[in-house]
Amino acid sequence: MQPKEKTMNFKKLTLLPILLILNACRAEPNFVAQSEHALPEIRRLANDETNTPLVRNGFVAYGDDCGFGKHQAGQDFYPLKLCSVPQSLLLANEIQELPVLPDAVPIIFENKVLYLGNPDSETYPHGVLGDTIEAKTLYTLEAQTLKPAAAAFRLPENLVFENNTVTLWGDKVVAVISGGGAGARVAVLALTNGHWQIVAESAPLPNNRWQSPFVFQNQLYAVQMPHLRGRLVRYEMQGKHLIEQELGDGFSNHEIGSRETQIAAILPNYALIPQMDLRHVVALDGSGSLKRLAPELPAKIVRSAVQNRTAYFLLADGSVWAWSQP
Repeated sequence: MQPKEKTMNFKKLTLLPILLILNACRAEPNFVAQSEHALPEIRRLANDETNTPLVRNGFVAYGDDCGFGKHQAGQDFYPLKLCSVPQSLLLANEIQELPVLPDAVPIIFENKVLYLGNPDSETYPHGVLGDTIEAKTLYTLEAQTLKPAAAAFRLPENLVFENNTVTLWGDKVVAVISGGGAGARVAVLALTNGHWQIVAESAPLPNNRWQSPFVFQNQLYAVQMPHLRGRLVRYEMQGKHLIEQELGDGFSNHEIGSRETQIAAILPNYALIPQMDLRHVVALDGSGSLKRLAPELPAKIVRSAVQNRTAYFLLADGSVWAWSQP
């Protein structure tokens, strides 16, 4: 299925502080020239930095004053909760027993925080995310105390989580699992009585082939082989199986070697998915219709953000482009 042209255009943002992007800004009605002073904070995020040296690449906000990230001790990384008041820094001794991925991106799940950890570099050295270190275990911690809130979910010896995070899907989470002589499969996990279980999974791709899932309007999608083919599929749960429906080719929500594993922007009525050149974007609506947005962007997309029905794409040249949902 080839995407159709769409008349609504991107708008380039300049001279706006990051707070406008994260809180309440609207795209300017016309294109404006790029400024050297535009959006310094989001540019810093593109370099995996924040305003604190303790947390880099994967800091996620929790409430008004706290967030979760990673703490490095020697060669290992461990879960960290950081609050704005120094006395609120929580790094319990037992957390030192739960090593997480160097690029782990924690996810808030209800009143818990989820980390992928127990790093392994031998089981499945594919390296599509920039290194061969993958996770063997999903950790579930209490958001207030960082103490375990559920049993650690450990994969069999021949499998890994080939991602640095999981995806929320209602009261379930979605993971990418690879190994055992096959490539990436999408797995849906549910937490019952303090234990995670795989309740459904897709057929695996061939060995050393990867896919990146995302959720839009409570439907599960993935871009399969985003560096080679870019096959967009929608998954439906049928018993313990995820059955796929192909929607089109030529898409990519990940650049090979990048730790940004899902750069599509999800709005209430549209999912904006880059094409494989990462300079064109296609809007997917709830019916499965695909329409290309204009214009071609001047550089590759690095990451995306969404706020107040507007999608923001940070490009490799440092500029930011916005598209507001009609």
